[in-house]
Amino acid sequence: MSVSPFALRLLAAWFALVVGFLVLPLLMLFPISLSPTQFLRFPPEGLSLRWYQGFFSDRSWVEATWLSLKVGGAATALSLLLGTAAALAIARGRFPGRQLLYALMIAPLIVPTVILALGLFIVFAKARLLENFAALVLAHTVIAVPYVVLIVAAALRNIDPTIERAARVMGAGPLAAFGHVTLPAIAPALFASGLFAFFASFDELVITHFVSGAMETLPLRIWNDLNLRLDPTVAAVACMLILLSVLGMGIAEAMRRRAEAKKD
Repeated sequence: MSVSPFALRLLAAWFALVVGFLVLPLLMLFPISLSPTQFLRFPPEGLSLRWYQGFFSDRSWVEATWLSLKVGGAATALSLLLGTAAALAIARGRFPGRQLLYALMIAPLIVPTVILALGLFIVFAKARLLENFAALVLAHTVIAVPYVVLIVAAALRNIDPTIERAARVMGAGPLAAFGHVTLPAIAPALFASGLFAFFASFDELVITHFVSGAMETLPLRIWNDLNLRLDPTVAAVACMLILLSVLGMGIAEAMRRRAEAKKD
């Protein structure tokens, strides 16, 4: 069934309209973050790096960013370890309840965040783990693991299992076969899933608000700042996060294309 050129042009125009609607507010943040005035204003009356300098000179902003980086890094490492193991069991295992395990692993993507946050709050409160760095990492791992399971399990399904069996036949043990055969094949998927896991942790607000206590991550610092006052520092932080996200996704795309080129 062929599509008329007019329909294709109409579809392209609709696509451009939707993308513009989604991207335009993000693009407006950049000139706002460069405003020399103390209020959010578009278009700005001038250009200044005042609010970027204010971010790096304000100890509370720097400490909140550093805490988010530490929690995000730890949650990413833990989610990669647990998620990869679960993905191997789901993609390669043959045991009863495999689909149930898969459903449980991706459930945090489906369950409303506020319900998940309330459940974690009750558990950590009874265990007296509120305002605890390790507990905050565990809470963020819960929401990061599903991304690893989804992406790594999909990558494992695209790998011919006979290659792994051939390595075992040649004398390689399970760990050696995984390290020399499976791991290089799923490396781009691991990087992509780790990236998603990190940003899921780095951007998390609701769960952090429930379990962090007095600890203040960057999203929580932004939320508190918006409640107390509104200045272009928030826009400057948002712009830096956008650039960080674009950089990470660019690296992930470059790794994906490199992996495809090796296959060809």
